[in-house]
Amino acid sequence: GVAGELYLAGAGVARGYLGRPGLTASRFVADPFSQDPTGARMYRTGDMVRWRADGQLEYLGRADDQVKIRGFRIEPDEIASVLTDHPTVAQAVVIPHEDRPGHKRLVAYVIPSDTGTPTTAALRSFAADRLPEYMVPSAVMVLDELPLTVNGKLDRRALPAPDYTAGTISRGPRTPAEEILCGLFAEVLGLTEIGAEDNFFDLGGHSLLATRLVARIRTTFGVELGVRTLFETPTVAGLAHQISGAHAARTALAPAQRPETVPLSFAQARLWFLHRLEGPSPTYNMPLALRLTGHVDVAALEMALADVVARHESLRTVFPEIDGMPQQRILPVQEARPQLTITQVNASELDTALATAARHTFDLETQIPVRAHLFTTGPDTHTLVIMVHHIAADGWSMRPLWRDVSTAYQARCAGQEPEWAELPVQYADYTLWQRDLLGDVEDPHSEISAQVEYWKQTLAGLPDRISLPT
Repeated sequence: GVAGELYLAGAGVARGYLGRPGLTASRFVADPFSQDPTGARMYRTGDMVRWRADGQLEYLGRADDQVKIRGFRIEPDEIASVLTDHPTVAQAVVIPHEDRPGHKRLVAYVIPSDTGTPTTAALRSFAADRLPEYMVPSAVMVLDELPLTVNGKLDRRALPAPDYTAGTISRGPRTPAEEILCGLFAEVLGLTEIGAEDNFFDLGGHSLLATRLVARIRTTFGVELGVRTLFETPTVAGLAHQISGAHAARTALAPAQRPETVPLSFAQARLWFLHRLEGPSPTYNMPLALRLTGHVDVAALEMALADVVARHESLRTVFPEIDGMPQQRILPVQEARPQLTITQVNASELDTALATAARHTFDLETQIPVRAHLFTTGPDTHTLVIMVHHIAADGWSMRPLWRDVSTAYQARCAGQEPEWAELPVQYADYTLWQRDLLGDVEDPHSEISAQVEYWKQTLAGLPDRISLPT
C-alpha cells in the first residue's frame, strides 16, 4: 500500500546507456540485495508503484518528468540543460505538448540572457548538434519570464501555446503544385499554414507522419514518391520539383470484382497460419473496454452492434479451409448478428470478469471475429467490452470501431437507423488489390518475388543468434 519507486534487478538488467556515463551512473545503481560477491546493479525505472493486496504492482505515475514520445524515453531536463549552454539563454524549460490526442511534441520555453535574444532557428540548430534527432524540440518559444504559481513553481497551464512556425524564414507558394503541397504539409502536421521553404521535420514531422504525407501526395498527385525523397528534400519547394519527374503512382485501391473464392491478405494469412499452428487462443484478441454511466438501452445497443457488423465486411468474415487453402467467406448480414452477453457482477469481481471475457477464443472458421459483453455493476454503472480478433482489426481500427458503435447507438436510441455514408471500399477489395499489385510469389518477375529476393540477399549469412557486445 505504500508508494515507492520501482527498481529492477537480476540477469535481465542492461549494463547502462551507451556513451552516456552520467545518466548510467544515476540510473544503474548498486544492488544492496545481491548475493554476487563481485557486486551487481539495479535499475531505477522512475516509475512510482505500490504493492496491492492481491500481490500485483499498481502503477501510480512517474517520479520524474521523463516522457515517452514516438517510443523514445526522454528526460526534458536534459534538453533544457543543453539549451542553457547557449550563450543567449539564461533559463529553459522543456515540456511535452499534445496538440492532438496521441501526438506529442517537445516544446522549449527559454528566457534570454543579457548577451542577446536567441532565435528559434539558432537554438534548434544548437540542440540538433548536441542531441539525438528525437530530442530536438519541435518549437522554441522565447519569453520575457516564465509563469509561476503562488508557490514559485512553473505554472504549465499559463505557458503560451506553441507556434511551430515561429522564426521560420519562408515564402508563399508560387505554383499550383506548391500551393497544394503547402495544404498537405499543414494537414499532416496539424498546422494552419506553412511556407514553401519550411522544413517538414523542423515543424514537428517525423517518420510516421512522413509515411502519411507520402501517401497523401500519392493520392493527390498520382505519383510515386519514396519516404527517402522526403528526408532528402523536406520542403514544399523541393518536393514540388521532385513530383514533376516522379513515376506514375501504383493502381489506386478501388472496389473490385469479387471472384468466387476470395483469398486472404498476407496479414490475414499470417494470423490464420498461427491460428492453425497453435489452435484457438486468446493471444491475438483485441479488447476494447469502456465504462458507461447512466441508463443503457440494451436493445438499442444490440441493434447498434449489428449495424456496425453489417457496415464492415471484415467483422462478418469467416475463414474456412477448402482443399488445404484458406479463403474469406463474407457472411450475409442476417447470418452475422454479433453476440452480446449481459452479466450482473459485483464491483469487486469486475476485474476478474473482464479478464475472463478477454480470454475468449474465436473459431475463425465458423465464428465472426467480434463479440461483445456488457457487465453491470449497478443501476447506472456498466462496462462494455467489445472483443475483436486481430485478423479483422489492428490498433488503428479501434477508434473508428467505437465511433461507429457510438453513432449507431445514438441513432437506435432515437428509434432510427444510423445515417452514414457508404464505405468506398471493403477489406476484401483491399485484399484483391494487394494480391494484384504484388503478384504471385511463384512468379519470379512479380513485385513480391523481387521484395522477397531483396531480403534474402540482404540477410544472407546472418547468424541464427546475434551476439550483443555485452
